[in-house]
Amino acid sequence: MNTPQRQHIGLPALVAMVAMVAVFLIPAWIPALRTAPWEWIVVAIQAILTVALVVYLVRFVRKQRDDYWRERGKDPRHPEA
Repeated sequence: MNTPQRQHIGLPALVAMVAMVAVFLIPAWIPALRTAPWEWIVVAIQAILTVALVVYLVRFVRKQRDDYWRERGKDPRHPEA
């Protein structure tokens, strides 16, 4: 019996999520990092990690979608045809 393999999100997404949590929590633990310049640096790092995570997750979901249609013998770009 041919069962489909389960795909996992992967290491890059997990690293990005852990980094986002760390960047969010470190200023809470170190009071010196709550000053204005550090806050902007934290916001910039959070924005970069968020964009990277969203891009990676979109690619992951698209790959899953394409694999789904390939398993059914259809072209992933035009499954209705």
